[in-house]
Amino acid sequence: MARRHNRRRRRRGSLGPLLRVLSVLLTAAAIVAALTLFFKVDQVVVSGNERYSDQEIVEVSGVEQGDNLILMDKYRIAEQLYTQLPYITEMRINRKLPDMLLVEVVETEAVAVIKGGSSNWLMDSGGKLLEVIGSAAIKNYLSIEGITAQDPAISSTLELGEESPISAARLLELLDELEQRGMLEKTSVLDASDPEYLTLTYDERFRVEMFYDADFAFKLNCLQAAVAQLEPNEAGTIRMTLKDDNEVRFIPDK
Repeated sequence: MARRHNRRRRRRGSLGPLLRVLSVLLTAAAIVAALTLFFKVDQVVVSGNERYSDQEIVEVSGVEQGDNLILMDKYRIAEQLYTQLPYITEMRINRKLPDMLLVEVVETEAVAVIKGGSSNWLMDSGGKLLEVIGSAAIKNYLSIEGITAQDPAISSTLELGEESPISAARLLELLDELEQRGMLEKTSVLDASDPEYLTLTYDERFRVEMFYDADFAFKLNCLQAAVAQLEPNEAGTIRMTLKDDNEVRFIPDK
């Protein structure tokens, strides 16, 4: 009798772990079922947008009324918005239970145009290629000349070929330094056609020369100081490619 009792107890004991696993699985299934039945999208609220309408953003996101709010892939939604709506560069996607999805976007703006293939490409100061524009619209933006974008595509980041005298990272660094100082709007041309130095057309009256490996922050500070000492009607070349790195030479137009 004692042996039989021990066998029964051992059998029940061996089923214990299996029952615990089954219990966990049933609980998980119940939670998933509850998530499927409840927390469905009833409203998508978009904010921060000006260029794109709420409807455009919702359509591109792929979110539809009735979608499960908890199980949706926020990263997939963000990737679709970033690639298909190129002027969107940042976004925050949050759930507001029980039935609301909040989509907050940050839009960028075009600051420069660069040649790529047979087209003119607008890009922002971070190097994101935004769209193709016609030749007539180039005058509205800083024109990057002497170099071309490699394999350009909408929403891609600027890449330059090995033959370029300046890297994409250095070019974007220069644009950033110009933007920080409020000098970007006064710069109409950035010409990298010379292999020795680049030339900026600044304030529509100065040709500014500096080396590709220059300390752009320092050189732009020197440029601002030099322009401040000139008369409003003076125009010419501001040369910052001299042996003395601190020397700035102004050569007036004749």
